Amino acid sequence: LVLRQDLAWRWLQSGAPRTAERAFASLLDRTPGFYPAEAGLGYVHLAAGDLTTALERFEHVLAQANAYLPALVGRGEVLLALGREEDALRSFEAARSVDRSLDAVRRRVDVLQFRVLQASLSSARRAADAGRYDEAAAAYRQAIVTSPGSPFLYRELGVVERRLGAAAQALEHFQKSVELDPTDAAAWREIGEVLE
Repeated sequence: LVLRQDLAWRWLQSGAPRTAERAFASLLDRTPGFYPAEAGLGYVHLAAGDLTTALERFEHVLAQANAYLPALVGRGEVLLALGREEDALRSFEAARSVDRSLDAVRRRVDVLQFRVLQASLSSARRAADAGRYDEAAAAYRQAIVTSPGSPFLYRELGVVERRLGAAAQALEHFQKSVELDPTDAAAWREIGEVLE
C-alpha cells in the first residue's frame, strides 16, 4: 500500500498527473479509508486547476485526520489560489504546528501574515477616514490577531475607540502600546488626554 502510494506521488511529481490520478484512485478504491491517497487526489486536482474539487478532497481528509500534514499544506495552497489568504494562513499555521521544521511553510506563513496585516490596516484606515469607527475597530482587532506585538496597532485601535466614546477600552489599548514600546510618545499623549 505504502509503495503504491509512493509510486503515485512520483508520477505526480514527474509531471504525469493522469497516471498519478489513476494510481491514487486505484488505491482509494482498494482501501476506501486510506486518506493519504485522497490527499494525493487533492494534489492532482490542484495541479489541474480544479480548485473546488481539490479543496473538497483536502477537507475530507482533514475531517478524518485533522493533523495530516500534506492535507493541511494542500488546503493552504488551494485557499491561497482562491484568494482566501486569511483561511490559507490558518491552514499553513496548522501545518507549522504539526512540523516546525518546514521552511517552505514558515516562509508562506510569514508572507501571508504580512499580507493579511496590510489588508487589515488598509481596511481599518479607510473605515476610520470614512467615520465607520466600529468597522475600523474590528479591522484593527483583526490586525492585532496577526501581529500581537505591534504597539502601533494598539495605539490606533485606542484612537478609534476614543472616537467611539469607549474611553476605558481606549486607555487599556494605549497602555498596551506603551507597555510594548515605552518610547511611543503618541500613546503617552493619548493616555494623558484620556485621564484628563
